Amino acid sequence: MPKIKNSTELKSKLQKAQEAEKHQQFFLAAHLFKEALILALKVEQSETIKLCKNKIVEMNKKSITSGNDFRELNFTQKIPEDRQKEHEEFINKFLNQGDLKKILLAIGKHPYFFPSVDMVQKTANKSLPISYQIASMSTISNEGHFLRGGSEGGYSWFTKMYDIHQKLVMNLYLGRIIYELMENKPNGINLNLKELSDYFSKSGIFEQQNLEIILAGLRNYFEKDYISSMHILIPQFEAVFLKFSEKLDIDIVALDQKQGIATRTKVLSEKYLDSEEFIKVWGIDLCRQIRFILFEPMGYRLRHKIAHGEIDPKECNFDNTTLILYLYLVLISRIEIKSI
Repeated sequence: MPKIKNSTELKSKLQKAQEAEKHQQFFLAAHLFKEALILALKVEQSETIKLCKNKIVEMNKKSITSGNDFRELNFTQKIPEDRQKEHEEFINKFLNQGDLKKILLAIGKHPYFFPSVDMVQKTANKSLPISYQIASMSTISNEGHFLRGGSEGGYSWFTKMYDIHQKLVMNLYLGRIIYELMENKPNGINLNLKELSDYFSKSGIFEQQNLEIILAGLRNYFEKDYISSMHILIPQFEAVFLKFSEKLDIDIVALDQKQGIATRTKVLSEKYLDSEEFIKVWGIDLCRQIRFILFEPMGYRLRHKIAHGEIDPKECNFDNTTLILYLYLVLISRIEIKSI
């Protein structure tokens, strides 16, 4: 009896979705097709499941394109003069550390450059809008997909707060400091390709096969070819991060048993970055930052976009490439190679 009831509900829901589509109510249609998909999964109707999945994406795309359901909002937040003075004093103090190596090491270690998960969570808890607690909601990608986690109000708001904190880090501190070192050369200190390549090479932490490719990515960075730079630096970061994790006694070997016994290196993912094993070694703040920049569906998701050819050229820019460079600087500042 329940299966018959679900089939009847499914038919009714599909009719409502198709009616909404007919009247060009694309936003509503997408949600009705989503509800129909849930019912189709229960009664295991494969053709309807396929129909609903594709209709969800189609309706979301049409909803975005129509301009009727979504508006792009821009706002400018003016920083009070006393806070501006504090930021300037911090940056000047940071840039007056004597030499480039000290500055780069400080960038990799300083807590201002990564959002504190605990602080972001507290901010999110205090500012969670009522609408996020009581309303049915979804987060939609530019490609028309409903994003995982986007229907959970608390988590969705947390990622928004995290994004704000990460942008503040980039705009107020990290991006500004890197730009100053590259363009204005404070106290004669010049961050250029040779200096940065030497810094990476002399750190002694990268294997030669990785280092050669990383240096090519740095060359593209200074040539402002951010598309090429990101396509090189992001996969290499994943590789070296896993290699360092293994040396720090984290198990990075995956086991496949589909056709006998086979092993392979794990693919870095949200699952591993959220695991106790990784957090214990690297700390929750760094693990969450890597996850947000590279993997989080409601974050920047740069690794997945690069790996699957989904990256928008506009996302291959100074800010995002500098964030990846920053992750390398964190590794260099935290890892020390000791000879035995």
